[in-house]
Amino acid sequence: MLISLTSGISGLKTSQAVLNVIGDNLANINTSGFKASRVNFANELTQTIQSALAPSNGLGGRNPIQIGTGTKISSINKNFSQGNLAPTGRPFDLAIQGSGFFVLTDNFQDYYTRVGSFTLDKNNNIVDSGTSLIVKGISGKAINVPVGSTVEGKATTTTSVVGNLNAEFKADAVNHVTKSLASYTTNNGEAATGATDINSLDQTTVPYQEGDKINIIGVEHDGTKISKSFIYGAGNDGTTLDDLITFISDSFGTASASIDENGYVLLTAEPPGNSNLTLSISDDSLNTGGAAHPTYVTDTTGSGDVYVTTIPVYNTLGTPHLVTLYFEKTDSDQFTLIPTMNADEGSVTSDITSIKFNANGSFASVEGSPVITITYPDSSVQAISLNFGTPNTFDGLTQFGGTSSAAAIKQDGYGEGYYSSSTIDQYGKVIALFTNGQTKDVGQIQLATFNNQEGLATVGNNLLSQTLASGDAVLRTALSGGTGSVVSGALESSNVDMAEEFTKLIVSQRAFQANARTITTTDEVLQELVNLSR
Repeated sequence: MLISLTSGISGLKTSQAVLNVIGDNLANINTSGFKASRVNFANELTQTIQSALAPSNGLGGRNPIQIGTGTKISSINKNFSQGNLAPTGRPFDLAIQGSGFFVLTDNFQDYYTRVGSFTLDKNNNIVDSGTSLIVKGISGKAINVPVGSTVEGKATTTTSVVGNLNAEFKADAVNHVTKSLASYTTNNGEAATGATDINSLDQTTVPYQEGDKINIIGVEHDGTKISKSFIYGAGNDGTTLDDLITFISDSFGTASASIDENGYVLLTAEPPGNSNLTLSISDDSLNTGGAAHPTYVTDTTGSGDVYVTTIPVYNTLGTPHLVTLYFEKTDSDQFTLIPTMNADEGSVTSDITSIKFNANGSFASVEGSPVITITYPDSSVQAISLNFGTPNTFDGLTQFGGTSSAAAIKQDGYGEGYYSSSTIDQYGKVIALFTNGQTKDVGQIQLATFNNQEGLATVGNNLLSQTLASGDAVLRTALSGGTGSVVSGALESSNVDMAEEFTKLIVSQRAFQANARTITTTDEVLQELVNLSR
């Protein structure tokens, strides 16, 4: 009788344990990274009433006669199968598609988790949002994200120019010259030269005094307005026509001034093509002296075609500038390139004599050096190489019939950038993104695997700790040794199967009822035995 009671009680205990495990599974159905547990049973010790005998003396053998004493829990195992990944949109929410674990630490003990619900602390270290434990990087230390930091700019050294130059362009140079209608003279009609003092000109009616201003008003080739003042005097901008001519050239970034042998002032547009170039010279109303400066008209020669494109460049301080490139067809299968920029920002020259193409339209070669040189107002110089593609291929500039499309598609300079956001790739690398398009690897998240992951001990807060059964953690990186890949912006869902748990719940409930019935029936039999003595 006692055996049936013992068996019934053991059945109640194990059934209750199963109900507890199922209840825990169902309670954590919405817990990220939760792994369902399963109860395994084993029979208890048995009572042997008669031992087994071997066959002998013509008689068959005898099987043992044993009565079991109930059941017990042999193990409770976690199911470490992959849970579904639920998108969250947070870059520091991480999931592992594989068998690895994140490594967390309080600097005294390491813990392991499948739940990558991470955030930044006040020091911008990546930490677990639930426990504030530090997320370990492969360096063994916290990963610090450079929030609020900047990256310095980088000067442009190379620009790639890719696209088409129309093969049907006319090869007839277009040149724009703004010329004075009257010449400057001296000594009552003799043509002035650059060395002539402005006060010695026939056109000077009242001699200029130190500090008098001659206003230079005009429009650049590209339409940019110019308004500068030449200050007369040896201690200022100068006193001669050469000084004035140089000042005019320096004021225009897309044209250069000169004086011809007859005393006429010429302002020649450096880029070919249609031009907005104009020039006007006049005295300031507050001057002591003054002159009768001639007016200027623009003359155009040639009827060729020109293609214009603009490339961005950065100086050593990361300041952006625009350089305009003029491609003019000079001969069959041949173009020349003229660069210009705003005069206030600097001047630019080209070492390119011509750009040549093959008969099939592919880029052939560059005569001269494929370099443009910028001289800034502070006299600093910057050389930029232009990459037109691989000779005899179509990977850079081409010359086909049709629309021109040449443009700078890539240059290696950039301005100063500020921290914008972070992303984490499949290898667990934490990458800081900056406003200038630059990126910076700031660390890589450490992952771990175990020879027996079911031997890990649960310590709450989605944390696991290693035990003698699990073995030591094997430190790895994502996508190595079976760890799997890191998925940013997602969390692993619980792997609890609700339908399976409810089925187990019904079976366990019936098992509990059956064992309870065993006890009540045994109790009734014992009651009958007691009644026999009456």
